[in-house]
Amino acid sequence: MSILINVDNHQRATAVWAKAIQASVPNKKVHCFPDIPNPSEIEYAVIWQHPHGDLLNYPNLKVVLLLGAGTDSIDNDPAMLALQPKVPLVRLLDPDVGNDMAQYTLYWTMHFHRRYEDYRRQSGQAQWRRHEVARSADTRVSVLGMGLIGSFIAQRIALNGFCAQAWNRSAKTVDHVNCFSSPEGLHEMLANTDILINCLPLNEGTRHLLNRQRLSLLPEGSYVINVSRGAVIDDVALLDLLGSGHIAGAALDTFAQEPLQADSPMWEAQAKHANMHITPHMSGATYIKSAAQVIVDNILRVERGEAPFPIHHIEAQTRFSK
Repeated sequence: MSILINVDNHQRATAVWAKAIQASVPNKKVHCFPDIPNPSEIEYAVIWQHPHGDLLNYPNLKVVLLLGAGTDSIDNDPAMLALQPKVPLVRLLDPDVGNDMAQYTLYWTMHFHRRYEDYRRQSGQAQWRRHEVARSADTRVSVLGMGLIGSFIAQRIALNGFCAQAWNRSAKTVDHVNCFSSPEGLHEMLANTDILINCLPLNEGTRHLLNRQRLSLLPEGSYVINVSRGAVIDDVALLDLLGSGHIAGAALDTFAQEPLQADSPMWEAQAKHANMHITPHMSGATYIKSAAQVIVDNILRVERGEAPFPIHHIEAQTRFSK
């Protein structure tokens, strides 16, 4: 039996991943898509941005393992919908990536809280001036989405002395984090937030969840950090609120269209607003060595008759009303 590997139909990247995984499971044949000699031999599909419908071609498929934490590329694949729940869909959650994302969000939280951008500008003008800031414990940092990554980020924020809050569609609890759920809970949390960190996945229930009305609930002078998917935020509304000064700054690592086009208004906004920062979807780097081991560990779990982790269940996502 064999393993199928496909990284967005890029042959070189696919070959690199195939080599890393093959080294840990020498008893398995590893095939780079689309060169699949015998589809009936495929038991494991290790994929990212795989062609929709193709997974139905492998009658002995046991599990689909994603090469990333996001699932928006496969949530609407009719093949995956047909295969569940018989064939589990497993997200890649590499602890090293989670640590990177927690560091990224902590960096920007501290940047905004301690007004480091003001000091950077002042130093360029030979100005010596201190600014009053709230205590960390009085600075309300709220995380949207309490999956494994969101929960990890919220705990890291709390560990560093901030007033950590988090919201999830379904009720959850995280140590040292004030947790909210329901539409009413979302509105309550947003209205009492100094720095908002978006960790929500993108689906039909979360697309533009942060629209003008919800972003306007944030207190004047608040900040936004986005490390999940760009389309969770209404770009036009965010830029308008930045322009008016209602939102004081933003650190954006993900966008509705990537790479961000040269004529995107986001670039103009960054040039205009000193506390608007763009990074190229790098908050959580994928390290092949550690990530390949996470994937292999899940394959070995299945070989032992155990469940892989974490399984993603594709469900219909309803939108919130305003």
